[in-house]
Amino acid sequence: MSAANVPSGSLNSYLTETRRPIYSAALVLPFLIVYEVGVVWLDTAYINGADAIIMRLMHKLSLGAIPAFASGVVLIACFVVWQVRSGASWKLDTQKLGYQFLESLAFAAVLFVFLGWISARLPAPRSAPGLVLMASGESGGIRGTLEQMVLYCGAGVYEELLFRVLQLQLLMLVFTKLLKLDKAYAAAWAVGLGAVIFSLFHYIGAEEFHINSFLQRTFAGVYFAAVYVTRSFGVAAAAHAEYDIMVGIAQIVLGRHN
Repeated sequence: MSAANVPSGSLNSYLTETRRPIYSAALVLPFLIVYEVGVVWLDTAYINGADAIIMRLMHKLSLGAIPAFASGVVLIACFVVWQVRSGASWKLDTQKLGYQFLESLAFAAVLFVFLGWISARLPAPRSAPGLVLMASGESGGIRGTLEQMVLYCGAGVYEELLFRVLQLQLLMLVFTKLLKLDKAYAAAWAVGLGAVIFSLFHYIGAEEFHINSFLQRTFAGVYFAAVYVTRSFGVAAAAHAEYDIMVGIAQIVLGRHN
């Protein structure tokens, strides 16, 4: 994206303004709505794993039952707190929001192309797809496809919240406060270790571990962390969901040709 493509103000003003929490909230909201409404409407037996972890933590803290959409409420509350603490304007430039969506789509496309290229050069079991998904679930027919797309939207939102926002902050505290590392070294360790944990998280369940998918997901963890740090939570979350959707569509297309 060049400065000439930004309708109002310079590229620097675009990058600065769209880091405000209100932009992340607006960018993530469609994916959040699709996931929360989709899970209820389809009455699916699956929810995103990161969503399940957040709900379990909330259940332990509240010592009681919590509604199915509780994670979404927490996320919205976080956005409100972030926006209030930032002291920034609540106004949105819809053109800049549109460019931010295209920006997240570009990040997703770059990851899609790169992992597609690298997966052809890594060993893979015959039963595994070349490109790996960040989300998991069952598929079958139109209903299964809809469930998968709903899960991909949830993965983008909740996995970024859990592994980029919460986990990175926790790891930074460990490396800076407990291990007394310089901030730069702490950040490198936090991103690297966080990416490994993010990758291993996807093997909780029925999926068999394989070095191909592990390396791809580890790289994706580093990639999304870089997007989160340099741009915003919203761009990282949207790019994550869009990447998963791209892979899901690619698998459907390839399946029809096989």
